[in-house]
Amino acid sequence: MSGMKAVLVGLGNFGSGWYKRLRRHAGVQAVCVVEANAQLRETIDPETPFYSSLEDAIISERPDFVINVTPPHIHTAINEIAFAHGLPVLCEKPISNDIKDAQYIVGQAERKHIPFMISENYRFFAPVLKAKELLDSGVIGKMSSVHIEFDRYHVVPVPYFGRLANGLLEDVTIHHFDMIRYFTGQEAVKVFAKNSNPPGSWTESTTIHLTAWMELDGGTVVDYHGNMMAKGKQTEWYGDWRFEGAEGAISITSNRVKLMRDGMPDEVYTFEGVGDLLSLDEFLAALKQQREPKPSGRDYLKSQSLVHAAAVSSRKGITLTVEEALREA
Repeated sequence: MSGMKAVLVGLGNFGSGWYKRLRRHAGVQAVCVVEANAQLRETIDPETPFYSSLEDAIISERPDFVINVTPPHIHTAINEIAFAHGLPVLCEKPISNDIKDAQYIVGQAERKHIPFMISENYRFFAPVLKAKELLDSGVIGKMSSVHIEFDRYHVVPVPYFGRLANGLLEDVTIHHFDMIRYFTGQEAVKVFAKNSNPPGSWTESTTIHLTAWMELDGGTVVDYHGNMMAKGKQTEWYGDWRFEGAEGAISITSNRVKLMRDGMPDEVYTFEGVGDLLSLDEFLAALKQQREPKPSGRDYLKSQSLVHAAAVSSRKGITLTVEEALREA
């Protein structure tokens, strides 16, 4: 895909990485940048067009698509400007911190038939892609349960994290909840969750420990443990997973994907021929093929709704459905 011009909005914590990614991607011919902080212009090549206004950048540069890497509370304003000009958007998660706002933006994209994708990079890691391939092959039979552990000791310096009601759930676990839907192809029927802070937590303004349980519409039961204050084992960012089925089990642990079946030795898989992909690869491929990108805003809204349900469950101390939780919004 040659000749595509991107406008990158945001040069903050993740923006610099996106800038480098866009500059070296074969499908992107040119990049311009929008950033309110003029001092950050010094962090990019001087020949790159730089603007403080997305509106001005669109009018002057006539880009083909927008990469929205602004803080979550600014996502909606940027997405609306892009949609007003009919431009496809690849937006960092979440769609918005507010579930009603997220519903509104997804509705806008759909009504205007504008491609809108969320950059859910955890779906594109090589071990995740390999485990998905095995699960889809049916090698473990009907899935009965999923067990997930996420353990890191990680102090988050980004200001918006501390302003979240439940930092771990909203900023990190959203990846894992999206992966549950991606791996299983099922949606949650019932959810129970408990947000808390472990003793000695490095934050008092938000929560960084989560226990959750959910029942999926295919009958699969999921249990989740997440902790950003872990002093013991440290998992990968996408966590450790175990899928139990009628005919076997699959695990993902420390970049190893393993298949276990009765009477057969464990099979450990490498990722030759798989490899990490980028959400940008999927976005550009979808634009070229004129199809819906994965995950689209519409699909990702279901992952955010599951996060919202977990937050409501924790606050009320009850098990509920996603629909019941959305009525609380």
